[in-house]
Amino acid sequence: MPWWAWLALGAALLAVEISVSTEFWLAMLGVAAFAVSAVLIVGIEPPAWLQWLAFAVLSVLLALTARRRLRDALGGRAPGIAPELIGERGTSREPMAPGALGSVEVRGTTWRARNVGQGPLRSGDPICVERVEGLLLDVRG
Repeated sequence: MPWWAWLALGAALLAVEISVSTEFWLAMLGVAAFAVSAVLIVGIEPPAWLQWLAFAVLSVLLALTARRRLRDALGGRAPGIAPELIGERGTSREPMAPGALGSVEVRGTTWRARNVGQGPLRSGDPICVERVEGLLLDVRG
């Protein structure tokens, strides 16, 4: 594959990461594609199978090392998820035992939630958001 194709692949993966937020999974693939492109730009021309192997190995290494550090540096939350949801009030949309998953309504939107309280929640019970983890809200009644 030519260097510009790897560069375009990397740019496309980063663009999707920015618009969709996959918690930096696609960003790691994009950086790996940029690295392969850089090797080709400096004049090293390995066969296509070796380029793809390098891309795969770099992607896995970045996902195992840099992804967590980057996510932690940004506060452990996915970009685009409103941190101001913490402390917001809403209602339970279905019964949830302690530790169980269910759905809640906060700000007019239905969210996936985990009951972190001591007691069960019934449908319609008031809840408070305590933590945001990706698209999952930790709530307490």
